[in-house]
Amino acid sequence: MVKSEDLNSGVDETFPDLLKNTPSNIARLEDVIEHSKARQKYHAQTGSPSDGGDVRWYFCKIPLANNVLSAAVPPTELVGKSDYFRFGMRDSLAIEASFLQGEEEFLSCWWREYAECSIGPRERQISDSKMDKGSAWSSELYEIEEERVGVPVKGGLYEVDLAKRHCFPVYWNGENRRVLRGHWFARKGGLDWLPLREDVAEQLEVAYRRQVWHRRTFQPSGLFAARVDLQGSTTGLHALFTGEDDTWEAWLNADSSGFSNIASLAGNGIKLRRGYSPSNSPKPTQDELRQRKEEEMDDYCSQVPVQHLVFMVHGIGQRLEKSNLVDDVANFRHITESLAEQHLTAHQLGTQRVLFIPCQWRKGLKLSGESAVEKITLDGVRGLRVMLSATAHDVLYYMSPIYCQNIIDSVSTQLNRLYLKFLKRNPGYEGKVSIYGHSLGSVLSYDILCHQENLSSPCPMDSVHREYYKHENPSLAVKDYCSGSYSSSLKNDALSEPEHERDVHDFLSDLSNAPNEKTDALSKLENMNAGLPADGLERLTKNEHENMSNRDEVIRMLREEVDSLKAKLKELESHGGSQHSKEGLGSEKHLYEKLASAEDAPESYSPYIKYTKLQFKVDTFFAVGSPLGVFLALRNLRIGIGRGQQYWEEENIIEQMPACRQMFNIFHPYDPVAYRVEPLVCKEYINKRPVLVPYHRGGKRLHIGFQEFSEDLAVRTQAVLDHLKSARVKILSVCQSKKTESIEGDNSEEEEETYGSIMMERLTGSKEGHIDHMLQDKTFEHPYLQAIGSHTNYWRDPDTALFILKHLYRDIPEEPNSSVKPSDGKKNEIGSADRIDPRENVEEELPLTFADNTMVGNFSRKAKKSMK
Repeated sequence: MVKSEDLNSGVDETFPDLLKNTPSNIARLEDVIEHSKARQKYHAQTGSPSDGGDVRWYFCKIPLANNVLSAAVPPTELVGKSDYFRFGMRDSLAIEASFLQGEEEFLSCWWREYAECSIGPRERQISDSKMDKGSAWSSELYEIEEERVGVPVKGGLYEVDLAKRHCFPVYWNGENRRVLRGHWFARKGGLDWLPLREDVAEQLEVAYRRQVWHRRTFQPSGLFAARVDLQGSTTGLHALFTGEDDTWEAWLNADSSGFSNIASLAGNGIKLRRGYSPSNSPKPTQDELRQRKEEEMDDYCSQVPVQHLVFMVHGIGQRLEKSNLVDDVANFRHITESLAEQHLTAHQLGTQRVLFIPCQWRKGLKLSGESAVEKITLDGVRGLRVMLSATAHDVLYYMSPIYCQNIIDSVSTQLNRLYLKFLKRNPGYEGKVSIYGHSLGSVLSYDILCHQENLSSPCPMDSVHREYYKHENPSLAVKDYCSGSYSSSLKNDALSEPEHERDVHDFLSDLSNAPNEKTDALSKLENMNAGLPADGLERLTKNEHENMSNRDEVIRMLREEVDSLKAKLKELESHGGSQHSKEGLGSEKHLYEKLASAEDAPESYSPYIKYTKLQFKVDTFFAVGSPLGVFLALRNLRIGIGRGQQYWEEENIIEQMPACRQMFNIFHPYDPVAYRVEPLVCKEYINKRPVLVPYHRGGKRLHIGFQEFSEDLAVRTQAVLDHLKSARVKILSVCQSKKTESIEGDNSEEEEETYGSIMMERLTGSKEGHIDHMLQDKTFEHPYLQAIGSHTNYWRDPDTALFILKHLYRDIPEEPNSSVKPSDGKKNEIGSADRIDPRENVEEELPLTFADNTMVGNFSRKAKKSMK
């Protein structure tokens, strides 16, 4: 373990602890840097306005190409104005602290890279060995299996490798971005100071420490200054230092002739500065505003701990070139950050932070069927076929018993790998974990959550075939769909019908001499399985391939069974008479045909899927734009705990319950892929409308408000009429029977809870909770136009983001001394469409929303007046 030698004696901490960008450590970084010995030489040593000691770190907007060294970027000594972005203040402090720990090693690695870029690549073995030696502290400090670990930045989503000057993503495979240490800055024409490349900055730092301006001479241009020649990519690059004592100024020039133009230096020259200085522009540009916004968010992320982790599981289409889950999650993250500032209080924002991590299960997954499909794809409308192959075929692959296991393993492995990565960087994490599943990803996540107790189950689509053969064709002996085997059914037929000895014996001898090992082995194994318990059957299924390899044992058992069948035939022959010979001949023919058809029938067996146990418990499962409902309907599945056969009034219903605390199904009304889920949990919800997700600017949209207003008016009118009718009947009954007490007792009786309502309460946490939540369609847009992009728009939809955000912060009170109200009933339900945040600026959308009851009343009165 390498300890800091440059820190003062009062700070006794190991380097890995300093790298943890946690609120407790980040608060001490600035003090540690200011008191470190390595930092003292970077302090301002003069009183010049051009002198400063602040260091800022930058990262390049454009990723590095493969096999390109960081020393080759940027190609010029002065970086472009919009090519690099600043890290946040706290991220820069964390990077600078780690840089000061191993400054000599890092600078040595950087200079080797610059030398290699200038004279060409040398032997990579020597360079790599030196690089490994220079960055040996990294492997010693972090003993992780071939995993890069650096300084965490940008909320822990990225880390910085200082030896290679790379900024790389932590939770997905992405490209490296060049990291630059800004110590010397230049300004040309504008008001923004731009950082210089490290090799030029280091040469200027050496000249500064030697105070070269004290050795000024008259330059050929007439300027009284000290010239310092610089090595760089520009020919004739040099710096000119002027001034006296502690007041100095410097300019950067690239006049290859050696003569400087004093006019250009005084007017449009490139002025130099030591240390970072913020922009003094009265009207900052859009890039500057964006940088400030990102810096504020990065500083916020470095102070507030993560208390809720959300894994974003994608669906179909990730094989397309333009599809990128990382970009989709980044858009969703930016939307939630913007909405959090408007809809969450300072106490809620300061208590917890939500981290959204993409789960790329399709990237890197190679299926053997893809190459075959590509070979048989027609050339006509090739682009359309390629798009269908990259999207819809993923559904077919998952429904196939051959590739289902590969897809389930990919999703489970990625989820566990991401969670373990997060735990390594956040030890002792006790927060919550949720899953966001989009499209097919919601189906995969649901199947994994339903098999956290029973880790072995038949292929999801196998239940359809199982129930079909069980209820529609019970006489058809299919090997894995029936508990018996071919041989047992044949044995029963032999006992019930007389047989012809010679023909049957010939057939049995042929069967014993030329057995079908694979078919009969499965049959024999199923005979053995019939008397096993469930756990024994599972173990037998796991060892099925090992038992199949034992050919001699299978043949021996098969011969014993054939001999037993021959003995039964002889016994029947001795008891049967000649009067049954004709009937026996017909029965023998029937038996022969049955055996031949069974032998020639195609092999059919039930593949079992082995699920992986997740290393975390799921708090909430969000199914977004999900076809889960139609998948469950095709599988004949319902959501429950396995006791609803009487409730559903169907014997062949199979029930499953996902291992999560709450479940939500969010969909757009015109999404052609999405389906409802509530009717598969509680049949009383078939006629109930899904809950509307509130508009992110408050209330409901115009046409939805009109629709609900008219529907509610009709319902209330009918309710009043029914109430008057029932009241009239009650009055008459009271007058006749004079049993008011019994009637009142009948009215006070509460409706008995059904099995489906109990399951709904279990999945939603409330007796009146809902699973289905429907987004509001746009007011002035055709439904078919909305349907085109509705399925892929969830990542960029602010209504979806706000609904999920409010749910993730539901347990945190708005103020420190207030308590969270329980979500019991529709009024307190999270995402209620009638709630308005007074901090929102809804003036722009007031004409298009029904956000206020007063406004609705005023609008109704105006409408009535206009109609009159």
